[in-house]
Amino acid sequence: MLKSLLFLILSLTFTIHSFAQSIITTAATNLNRSIANELTIYEDPTGNSTIEDILKGRYNYVGREIKNSRENLDFTTSSWHSNFIIDNSKGKEIQLFLEVARPITNVVNLYEYHNSGALLTSKKSGDALPFNDKIYTHQKSLIPIYLKPGEQKNFWLELKSDGEIISLPFILWDKTTFEKSNQKEQLFLGFTYGIFAFVFLIYFVFYVLLKDRTFLYYIFYVLASGLLQFSLDGFTHQFIFTSGGYMTQHFVLLIAGVTVLFLLLFAKNYLKLPQRSHKLNQLFKYSIILISLITIASLIPGRTYVLAYPLVNVFSLLSVLLILISNLYLRKKKHTIDPFFTLGFVILIGSAILFILGNFSIINSPALTENVLKAGTIIEIALLSVSMANKYRHLQNEKEDAQKLLLEQLAEKNEFMANINNKLEQQVQERTHEVELQKEVLKEKNEDIMASIKYAERIQKAVLPSLKKFKALLPNSFVLFKPRDIVSGDFFWIEEVVPKNGHKIIVYAAGDCTGHGVPGALVHIVGQNFLRLGKFDESVNSPAEALDFLNKGILETFHSEYKEETIRDGMDIALCAIDQANRKLIYSGAKNPVYIIRNQELIEIKGDKRPIGAYDDNNHLKFNNVEFELLDGDTIYSFSDGFPDQFGGPKGKKFMYGKFKKLLIEIQAKNMDQQHQELEKSFTSWMGDIEQVDDVLVIGVKFSC
Repeated sequence: MLKSLLFLILSLTFTIHSFAQSIITTAATNLNRSIANELTIYEDPTGNSTIEDILKGRYNYVGREIKNSRENLDFTTSSWHSNFIIDNSKGKEIQLFLEVARPITNVVNLYEYHNSGALLTSKKSGDALPFNDKIYTHQKSLIPIYLKPGEQKNFWLELKSDGEIISLPFILWDKTTFEKSNQKEQLFLGFTYGIFAFVFLIYFVFYVLLKDRTFLYYIFYVLASGLLQFSLDGFTHQFIFTSGGYMTQHFVLLIAGVTVLFLLLFAKNYLKLPQRSHKLNQLFKYSIILISLITIASLIPGRTYVLAYPLVNVFSLLSVLLILISNLYLRKKKHTIDPFFTLGFVILIGSAILFILGNFSIINSPALTENVLKAGTIIEIALLSVSMANKYRHLQNEKEDAQKLLLEQLAEKNEFMANINNKLEQQVQERTHEVELQKEVLKEKNEDIMASIKYAERIQKAVLPSLKKFKALLPNSFVLFKPRDIVSGDFFWIEEVVPKNGHKIIVYAAGDCTGHGVPGALVHIVGQNFLRLGKFDESVNSPAEALDFLNKGILETFHSEYKEETIRDGMDIALCAIDQANRKLIYSGAKNPVYIIRNQELIEIKGDKRPIGAYDDNNHLKFNNVEFELLDGDTIYSFSDGFPDQFGGPKGKKFMYGKFKKLLIEIQAKNMDQQHQELEKSFTSWMGDIEQVDDVLVIGVKFSC
């Protein structure tokens, strides 16, 4: 008795808070077709209600009877609920699939509960879930329901969207019929996407061949249209953004906006609006900017995203209308527009109007409005493809006409050029004869000049001391001598002298005359002549006095008051005298220093800071001697600036004196012949492919007791 009373109280409580409950039998007349008009649906505008709220009676919203077998619930962020019973009391065991809502609906949940109000099972679908978490892994929102013979089941259906339209088919499929229908539908969808892919590939090839921007915009429009249909059919969730959530939901709006954007760009270029109508071109620009902003806004969650849904639909319709109106306007202005282009947009705008009016529930026939855009888009793309093929043929014809005209112009130019060429050929023959004569004259003069230079080389070699003489007087020595040209401005000189004190002294010089080549060689011969004369002059008894004598001779030779022009030529020189008996180096220099390396340390003795031949008002400043005590193993180096100033290396820079000093220290362990080889090798390696910029002279002498 107590149990019966308790059951009665619970039943009364549940009845008080109950909703209109539809009873749907498993009779054949209720299967495999939409029967949404059998339901009453309840809206929660807050979107916060749960199945627990409903089962516990905390849900008081007014129901809405559905009048059509398929119905749209408008752009909405509400949650929607419907209570129904599936009755199999007169049927046999059956496996059903409940298809409800579009594939892109966020939440599709089916709750089974006991008569007592207790929740038994929950089956979930929708693109807010990861695809593999759906109760049935299909691109549509399908929920399997199994009924035994004579069984009844109570259900609450929950639907929720984030601003998109909720469409309400309510189809109870038996398993066999669903599989057959699904097979046909997949075949149709495969054919549809195949058309998009085929058109994309064909016109991509056209774009590559023609580099026409219109073809580029067209293939992006086709690609975006295909992806839009792919998303609306639920395949983006199934194959691309399988985790569901943000990207799955936002991609539909994003790709819809991109589709309209490329459609406007394509039409703008195809209709040649920049050339044909400034006002229409500006209107298209503003439309492109506006749809771009709406598309970007669709990526922002919240209120902005919700508003983007109706805005994208509205501006899609307005954009297609703008294209059609522009088409008709240009036709009225007698501009040639391909009829397939016009027909394609007439069909597209018709299907777009039906689709968008269906989204706003103005036309209450979802079966028509949901499929009409897909069919209209395919037909429109087919017609536009024909139009683009005509454009391609037109471009080819224009190209052929242009080529024909070009060939005619080329023929005329060729005839004109042939006449000119005949005249030029005659002139060239005459000029060639003149050039050949001049060439022969130049050849003879060049041979004369080279002969003179070669003779000058022989003279210079005759004037220079031989290397054998240098080795005979200073056995432990080397001379690295590399003229830049055939003759050189650098020179070396060596003599054995006996001054008044009676000691034999070896005097040698490393000179660098102004310039190089023939001018330098001439200065060298003059300078060397005065060095030789100084040997016999009684006033010359030291290197400094020898330089004074040389300086005086150069000045008198090149700066005579009887000459019409003063010659500013001279030389830098290092003059060394080795007094073997007293172990002493006596040095005098005009700008050029000498280096002495002792125990891996370099000692630099600098010369006077003026060259030989420098003319000054004080008239003949005297050069100075420097005496240096030598130790066994000291190495003395005199040189010109050719080695340190040579360009080369990885960056094409000068060798520089610092690196030259370091190199001299590094080769101290080697004998003098090996030092000569190392210096020459280093110079050649540093120079590389760069030309030698100056004459090079390095003299090395190792002192030994």
